[in-house]
Amino acid sequence: MPEPRRWRTGPHHPDPARTPDPDDVAALYRQLRKAFEDGKNEPGAADFYYGECEMRRHDRTGTPKTERRLLWAYWLLSGYGLRASRALGWLAAAMLTTILLLMAFGLPASSPKQEATGTVPAGGGKVTFVIDKQDPKNP
Repeated sequence: MPEPRRWRTGPHHPDPARTPDPDDVAALYRQLRKAFEDGKNEPGAADFYYGECEMRRHDRTGTPKTERRLLWAYWLLSGYGLRASRALGWLAAAMLTTILLLMAFGLPASSPKQEATGTVPAGGGKVTFVIDKQDPKNP
């Protein structure tokens, strides 16, 4: 039984040995994308860009593992930069996480006091000043 994540032929393919590999299909998608871009058809080119990235992500022989993982993350986060709803969803999740963390842990009640340390040249002694500002008040 073939692996579920591995590139494979369809069930009714006449000759599985002649099935192109993902790197072959990625090159074809790249050429088609370039032709569509040259013809000023960016929406059509975007579809071929998505397919090219998918083939590169599924290519276990020609694409290094780190690049495949990076492509997988790019696909998951934003659909290769073509699925705005995914990017907006992740943005909403990050904002919600930030709000929940601020509600749970909050901001510090008071800021730490600043200190300025220096030496006095004549006596060679060390001097430390604590700078404490009052909070601003409305007039």
